[in-house]
Amino acid sequence: MKTLATIKLILLSAALCISCNKILEVEQPDNLVYNEFWQNRDQVYASLVGLYTSISNNLNSFHAWGDIRSALYEPGPGNSFTNSYAQFMSHDIYPENGLLSWSTVYRSIGWINAFIKNAPIALQNDPTFREAELNEMMGEAYALRALNYFYLVRAFKDVPLIKEPYESDNQQVTTAVSTEAELLDFIESDLEMALRQAPQTFEEVNKKFGRITKNAVRAIWADVKLWRNEYEAMLQLCAPLDADYRDAMVGPFEWYSIFNPGNSSESIFEMNYVQTGPASPVYNWFAHYATSSSDGARYLVNIINAKYAFEEVLYPPVLPEYTSADTIRYKNFSSFRTNGDISNGYGSGWESYKFLGQEAYQQAYRANNTRRLVNYIFYRYRDILLMKAEAYAMLNRYADAEAMINIIREHCNVPALSPGEGGEGEEFFTRLLMEREAELGFEGKEWFAAVRVSRRPGYQNVLINKSATNNSMGYSYQVIRARLLNPESWFLPYQRAEIENNPELVQKDFYKNK
Repeated sequence: MKTLATIKLILLSAALCISCNKILEVEQPDNLVYNEFWQNRDQVYASLVGLYTSISNNLNSFHAWGDIRSALYEPGPGNSFTNSYAQFMSHDIYPENGLLSWSTVYRSIGWINAFIKNAPIALQNDPTFREAELNEMMGEAYALRALNYFYLVRAFKDVPLIKEPYESDNQQVTTAVSTEAELLDFIESDLEMALRQAPQTFEEVNKKFGRITKNAVRAIWADVKLWRNEYEAMLQLCAPLDADYRDAMVGPFEWYSIFNPGNSSESIFEMNYVQTGPASPVYNWFAHYATSSSDGARYLVNIINAKYAFEEVLYPPVLPEYTSADTIRYKNFSSFRTNGDISNGYGSGWESYKFLGQEAYQQAYRANNTRRLVNYIFYRYRDILLMKAEAYAMLNRYADAEAMINIIREHCNVPALSPGEGGEGEEFFTRLLMEREAELGFEGKEWFAAVRVSRRPGYQNVLINKSATNNSMGYSYQVIRARLLNPESWFLPYQRAEIENNPELVQKDFYKNK
């Protein structure tokens, strides 16, 4: 975590967006004096754009924390797949691991804290700045702070809670961790403010899906409620989302519009990228299109697990007749074999095509000039349906849970579940995680979903068995199972450098001997 000097540097960079009309569209910054910043509406808007840019800077951490320990991942052939990533996929993570750094996330939180405290100053200095517009911007900021903290909670469980911007360059960070419950209470208080103040929607497409709206707040909050096992409250938050999105789902032949060009009618909130702004990291995470290992994919598909889950567990042998099946449900249309450079020891494999192509059902990669524009999807409506299925099942309403899954299957042109086919208890939740991976695989949250399910009494083996089967790093079932038997292993250690920088931060007991 950083002092005021860092926060000042971040605020200075907000000037680069002062003339922008799209999120993440940036120019080079001019000189800007910190104490002259909060003077008018344009400066406040520039800072708001900077908040979204800071979220973009966190995506590699968010994705690694939330997804790559799930069963679908295999090491990519590029040199960007380092030992830090190998530890995650091996479920053997050490405090020195570079992916544990939360510095960019707390930097983002510090910037948001400064915005929440200082943005209202502009109302006093700019008579053209309307209070209603400020309130909407404040709603966006509260939601973004909640989102940052929710990632930290799901990844680490107990983390420092910092609510105020730093006031002095000499201020030392000596903040002990708050409990998970305290953090979640704070997150919900932010989301309550956000739902009250955030904009209903925007007319411009990039803002409609690329900025916080009330529906984005509802999606985040529903996710928080599900994490807290508050199922009825979660379903209540989803009701307005059902009203707005149930009839907007794309059909089997249009599903690829979710990813290219993105911002589909099903989108709730995704990080938007434009030609003049910073490049999206997503394409390069998954594509092996290059001639050298340094440019190769970081992540590939664990095709053995995918084949088992989708062809042997979820779907009957007739599936190949459903030639319009979408996402990664029908592997010949969703992942392609790539012959990779083997200099890092991992060789070739299967690409996740959903982020790479121009259209479905053929191997046609994005043009060079559009590879930097792949949006990062935080929430889309099918995610909401699968979260609802989880909540219904926990309420013993399995028929309703299967109905949610079948809405998705209908729009994928794959066979519907027959009544009772999904099973109950551990069987249902094992299959549900596979359904999630079929629809949402590689989109950043499937490890979090497995942890959420398996923390509930009686469901610990759901995560353990699924993760220990066909481990992509070559470890046996028994080895991975042993590494995951203690639920504390499902959460990350604090990075050693963060402990050294914060005297109040103490390593978790589970990781003290690593």
